[in-house]
Amino acid sequence: MEMHEVAAAARNFSAMARIVGPDPKAVKMRRHAFHVHQSGSTTLSASAVLLPPGSLAETPPLLDRICEAHGHSGGIALTSASLVEPFLVAEQRSNPNQELHPRLVPDARLDVLVEHEESRNIRDGKSGSPRWLSARLLAMVDVSASADSVLSLLQHEGSLIRSSSWDVCWSLADVNQKQVENDASSLESNKNNAYIGSTDLSMLAKSTTRIAILGVSTLTSRNTRCISVSAMQQRGDSLLIMGSPFGILSPLHFFNSISVGAVANCLPPGTIRSSLLMADVHCLPGMEGAPVFDKGSCLVGMLMKPLRQRGSSIEVQLVITWDAICTAWSGNKPEKNGRSPSELVDEKSSDSKYKELCGADRYRRLVSNSGSNLNQYGRSPALAEAISSVVLITVGDTSWASGIVLNKNGLILTNAHLLEPWRFGRTSPLGLQNKITSFSEERIRENNSLQTQKCKVSKEDGVKHEGSLFNFGFKRDRAISVRLDHGERQTWCDASVVFISKGPLDVALLQMEKVPAELCAIKPDFDCPTAGSSVYLIGHGLLGPRSGLSSSLSSGVVSKIVKIPSIQHSHLSNTVEVNNVDTPAMLQTTVAVHPGASGGVLVNSDGRMVGLITSNAKHGGGSTIPHLNFSIPCKSLEMIFKYSAKGDFKILEQLDKPNELLSSVWALAPTSSPFFRTSPDNGRGGKALELSKFLADKQEGLRSREDIEAFLRSKIPSKI
Repeated sequence: MEMHEVAAAARNFSAMARIVGPDPKAVKMRRHAFHVHQSGSTTLSASAVLLPPGSLAETPPLLDRICEAHGHSGGIALTSASLVEPFLVAEQRSNPNQELHPRLVPDARLDVLVEHEESRNIRDGKSGSPRWLSARLLAMVDVSASADSVLSLLQHEGSLIRSSSWDVCWSLADVNQKQVENDASSLESNKNNAYIGSTDLSMLAKSTTRIAILGVSTLTSRNTRCISVSAMQQRGDSLLIMGSPFGILSPLHFFNSISVGAVANCLPPGTIRSSLLMADVHCLPGMEGAPVFDKGSCLVGMLMKPLRQRGSSIEVQLVITWDAICTAWSGNKPEKNGRSPSELVDEKSSDSKYKELCGADRYRRLVSNSGSNLNQYGRSPALAEAISSVVLITVGDTSWASGIVLNKNGLILTNAHLLEPWRFGRTSPLGLQNKITSFSEERIRENNSLQTQKCKVSKEDGVKHEGSLFNFGFKRDRAISVRLDHGERQTWCDASVVFISKGPLDVALLQMEKVPAELCAIKPDFDCPTAGSSVYLIGHGLLGPRSGLSSSLSSGVVSKIVKIPSIQHSHLSNTVEVNNVDTPAMLQTTVAVHPGASGGVLVNSDGRMVGLITSNAKHGGGSTIPHLNFSIPCKSLEMIFKYSAKGDFKILEQLDKPNELLSSVWALAPTSSPFFRTSPDNGRGGKALELSKFLADKQEGLRSREDIEAFLRSKIPSKI
């Protein structure tokens, strides 16, 4: 299906939930990125999964049980519990937990905004206006399987600097929080709100994966469409999310907006069925609770608030899978709390337990059978092979990066700055950042008084290595290890350094000391990709070896190709005809690059390598720009692949030769395009050859970026 067809189907199951309640002290919107506060009342909103009666082929036991307990027979809406928790009665708000009978404070009301029934048919391009339907809160459910996965991300040691460097919230929530604290006359009444600002990671994981079940009695089954459930998700699978960012601020503008992306990773690692997905997709506050669909318009799950690195704008979108939601209560019974006489489910009844367990098992079999055929809209086999060719590299106990398997003999391509970071410490005026792989490389430059912190890396053999988080650079006696991921199995191997380029290209080669039989070598594409073409990054970004995660995937496009004349590109293979044809020297893409992705592979839609991830950019203030990054094109790596095939070390000597023109490209030197192109009038005698002659004559005196910039100012006018 095309994405517009998926979006059309998604509108039948997407809604916006809104709650309005009394808030005289203006404290109910804390930890929310946006709100409306008027006349002593606060309004909050979130997205929701809408399930009209009869929309599911088989209703999950969880929803059957909740509807039976409340005598509800209408439609259901699922949203994030953070929407309603501020308006729970005091005793439930002070000790938030899953509840079969949650109670809102007096005068608080819920409703959902849904597409008009006529718009679901989408006939003749006409659609009715969305309408508000009254709703009531039926239950609060803890999705424990997803909470465990979130907790594993939050508490594993040394994710970057320390485990507390991560939170689960929107970046914009901090801005709103400061506004609330400035506007509120008193916050004392809200001190007992346990879910706010909690530093307990277990409580944080549970609260962020808790969902609210709403009953929508007026939602009819007329013209109801059925929805299928997506059974299995894999890295690279396409995703579509339909939510309402900043919904209550203007439903006209934001209701049921669309974001598209792909599955970046699946948790728990190494399992067939996932309870949590990391998604490479751009989302905004208010989209939590939104339904997530695959490319076949099957329901994947529900979006939650993102994993966020404290003190930065880095966000990783998280999705609670539908399978985890539907089996949330099958093995975890909620405590009784004020059950009404009308409740029809007796938890002490063995018959009731048996029926529920049988229902959960039947639902699992239903989903499993639908997944046995595999999603026909999933990732291509070529992309799966490319994922298998990416390895995790650790140097000592302080740094990690990604690497690419080049051949069946265990030759690994990675970045030189992992092994010799001191050679790449300079930053350009535009903020080129080469160091993105160390636990604390950026922190060392920012604060020389930082103290070392011990960390541990656990491997399959149970050996634990301890060391400092600080990266003082590569030493020959520091152990290098490579981890291969084969489905559910992870294998560690020792490796040694084969080659570290002394030239302008940030490349190095490692050799695995023991070569596993399952090696999958990358397939290169030496043709330059076109600007705007789709690309995928595969690498071990952000969370590193302690998380146990396999490589993550990010999608984007080639946004810019920097080219130089072939005659000036001394690092091309000798088989390349030397002429004035422009040769790619750098690829700029929009894929999300995070610390640890250095040495990762950039592949096209056919799963062939088009570039080596090398660096990303950052603001002058120090914050990283994940979607502005740079890769070495495969054309510039031709000799690396030639060496991989022939094993002749003389082939690599060409990479050690200095090339100031190529160095200036990778230093983001402020040069204009005439610097890289010959004049049509001058041909080979143009400015490119003038620069070439100058570099040959001044090789000893032209060693820094400042020298190059001085030459440019004197020889070529610059608009920068």
